[in-house]
Amino acid sequence: MTAVYFFAGILLVLLAVVLVAPLLDRQPATGAGADPDERLAEALESLRDLEFEHETGKIDDADYRTLRSRYAATAIAARDAGAAGEPGRGPGATASPTCGVCEAKVASGAKFCSRCGTALPG
Repeated sequence: MTAVYFFAGILLVLLAVVLVAPLLDRQPATGAGADPDERLAEALESLRDLEFEHETGKIDDADYRTLRSRYAATAIAARDAGAAGEPGRGPGATASPTCGVCEAKVASGAKFCSRCGTALPG
């Protein structure tokens, strides 16, 4: 009978560890403290996923517009934060090249189109 109580106690401790461990996870969430390049990549991936979900009819137009503007703003902010120290990129850069997909003007040296998120050559 003592073995049953001992085994039950071990199971109870393991259950408590499994339930409490995620609450104690101290990893930084992706957001303001994350690397701008990582935030940009996540926002562009979210934009691609959102586009797919909208095209397949899983997301209605109103939700699509709301989420697209939010993800686009996040991508632009991450792009600008990453480009702050790089010459030829960012808000003050010359915007002569255009995107091959949506024909939007992009900053010279930009890696992605600010309108559609397409990777740019170079």
